[in-house]
Amino acid sequence: MQHIDVSPNLRVLNGRCAMVLPSRTLVLGDMHLGIEASLELDGMQLPRAQSREMGRRVDEVVKAHPPERIVVLGDLKHEFSRNLDQEWSQVRSMLEHLGSIADVTVVRGNHDNYLATITSRLGLDLVDEAVVDGVHLSHGHLPHPGRPLVQGHEHPSVRLFDGVGGFVKLPAFLYHRQAEVLVIPAFSPLAAGNDVSALLSGDVLSPGLRDLDMGEAEAFGCSDIGMIRLGKVRDLEKQRRRA
Repeated sequence: MQHIDVSPNLRVLNGRCAMVLPSRTLVLGDMHLGIEASLELDGMQLPRAQSREMGRRVDEVVKAHPPERIVVLGDLKHEFSRNLDQEWSQVRSMLEHLGSIADVTVVRGNHDNYLATITSRLGLDLVDEAVVDGVHLSHGHLPHPGRPLVQGHEHPSVRLFDGVGGFVKLPAFLYHRQAEVLVIPAFSPLAAGNDVSALLSGDVLSPGLRDLDMGEAEAFGCSDIGMIRLGKVRDLEKQRRRA
């Protein structure tokens, strides 16, 4: 299964993106372009390969689910303090690529302090939220009262354990049906996913999620074999304790 409709207007895709129906608006976030250059400042060397990999995955997604519009849901770049050379190059290249596919809207994330200097040169506005088909699209680092809501920021992931203590970690969507909130996973392959079990212990990045019972959220894992319905976060934690 490569996609699941969690509501009449929201579809989650195995490519770590969501689609708002019926306007066919593709939503992806937390790309963290330039993260390799930022890590180099801290003495960690990684191949600068994630931008190319994300471009390939974008192409795979749009081939299967052609969009009319694309919304980048915040944290397009990684470095807080300034635009690194890698960010200038990769952000511009990625936005030009997305713009060749569909109209692009960029929502501001908490890492995007200096992003406007890049987007303005491409004629793109940097907005705090977008509303599509009545669905509110916001990064998630600030509380947002709009419902239904799609947000990023949390980088959710799920660890699935075997009987001897081994586990596999999957990026995951979280959908709180009662609150009408969908949390999408990070699109970046280098943005470490936050285990959803942390949500039950109160270690929540997104202030708008802190008043919700996130144990009631449904988890949908992204994997090489397709999307996996994982059940509620609370039940996942019970399974983890039994493993």
